Amino acid sequence: MVLGYDEPRPTRKNYDSFLERLVAGLEKLNNPEICLMLYGSYVREDFVPGRSDIDGVLIFPRDVIIGKSVMRYLSKTIANAQRGNNVPIQITPTDLRTMSDGRFNSYEENFKNYFKEEGKIIFGHDYRDRFRFEPPSISEQTPLRFNLRKSRIGLLHSEYDKEKNYGKFLENLNKAMNAASRGSKQILFLMDGKLRKNRFSALDEIRNIFPQVDTKPLKRIKDIYDNPRKLDGVYKSPIQATRLFYNSVTFFEEMIKAYLDANPRSQER
Repeated sequence: MVLGYDEPRPTRKNYDSFLERLVAGLEKLNNPEICLMLYGSYVREDFVPGRSDIDGVLIFPRDVIIGKSVMRYLSKTIANAQRGNNVPIQITPTDLRTMSDGRFNSYEENFKNYFKEEGKIIFGHDYRDRFRFEPPSISEQTPLRFNLRKSRIGLLHSEYDKEKNYGKFLENLNKAMNAASRGSKQILFLMDGKLRKNRFSALDEIRNIFPQVDTKPLKRIKDIYDNPRKLDGVYKSPIQATRLFYNSVTFFEEMIKAYLDANPRSQER
């Protein structure tokens, strides 16, 4: 779907309406530790209605693993805020630990001053002084950062996509499964520098290296990858597809958390 072609372009009123509904949803959640920070052209008020995005960061105070009941609520809030508005948005859900640790912060160093000078806190605490920005020291950090971010964005948009464009929802589900399965071996590479043959090569090793991580989601992904008709069945059930989406992202987050727990910054050389 393309704005101006098969979708009407939103007006300034739609942008304002979307944001009002989103903030109202955050207020009903009654969790002031969650932060919504906006930046970019909408904040500067030089945006072009119908073309420009609303750019933002939605920061959760949890320890890497974002509570999925909260994420589901906010995904529904996004869907409600978009009804009748259809505003292009680039809002990234993230967590305070990865943002303050820096190694899996997907924002580059040039965003440090950008957020400080232009960022506007719309809801909750201001965590900007706790953000750490640094370039990747190992090549595998780059795809891990990017895929964690994209998986979470897809999850945040999932309720709206299921209503508006189920095909896009399924595309994002597949990306999340790919990110989780590839990420498992990439994170183990960060641990020992050993290359694994394929995305499921690390499955048995995870139990020994990170026994606290639940590998059931990865086993499920492997099963449906080995049996594509099972995946076709999941596609036909929005409930199963949603569950698989959430489990895939949670597994990915658990792997990131396990790595950070095993490699705190104080031990870095």
